[in-house]
Amino acid sequence: MGSLLGHYLFDQPKEKSAEESEFKAYQKRQGAFFYHVFSLCAKLAKSDGPINRQEVLHMEYLMRDQFRMNDRGRSQAIKIWKQAKDSADTFDQFARAFYNDFGRERHHILNMMDLLFAMAACDGGLHPREEGLLMRAAGVFHISGMQYDRIKSRYYHTKSNTQQKRWTPLDPHYAILGAQPADSLDLIKKKYRALAVQWHPDKMAAKGASPEALRHAKEKFQQINEAYEKILQAKN
Repeated sequence: MGSLLGHYLFDQPKEKSAEESEFKAYQKRQGAFFYHVFSLCAKLAKSDGPINRQEVLHMEYLMRDQFRMNDRGRSQAIKIWKQAKDSADTFDQFARAFYNDFGRERHHILNMMDLLFAMAACDGGLHPREEGLLMRAAGVFHISGMQYDRIKSRYYHTKSNTQQKRWTPLDPHYAILGAQPADSLDLIKKKYRALAVQWHPDKMAAKGASPEALRHAKEKFQQINEAYEKILQAKN
């Protein structure tokens, strides 16, 4: 009798409290994932020009059918979408923030890549700017070329001949420099130097940039240098 009373009076409330705590943690984690989804999708949708009706309808589909959000959840998602769309932060910054939060959960990483491809494909095409961002996301998320092609094939039919352009691990680095694999080394170097001068932290500091802008400049400058070094190694 004493054991039963102890279970109902002490153990059960503790178990219930633990379950409630776990559920709240799950809700918080799910909310964080939704935040990253709508932020990254907004930046991707805006990359090829003004957001069109198909992209808005796709966002509504995500809220209503895929994530089954209630009215409050949809209101929050729309707010996140608008804030990210108008934010001065870059797609790369949002991608790194997502990877920092979910990098150890591979299923979330691949799911995000799939969702980004779905957003790019919803208006019936793949703009070069969209593909550039998708390649950069693959680089940030450490997604292999095979995985990238597999996800892409769900949304785009590709030709199976030898002339088909294949994804390579260097593609994100070329995208950062605004260069192409066919470009000469001199042209790539010219593009690299122009970007390095533009984003050099010392130059930004001399212009009176804010601490946040300086932090972003340092990250961007590091990316530019890393991209150039990787391409140099491959070409040499």
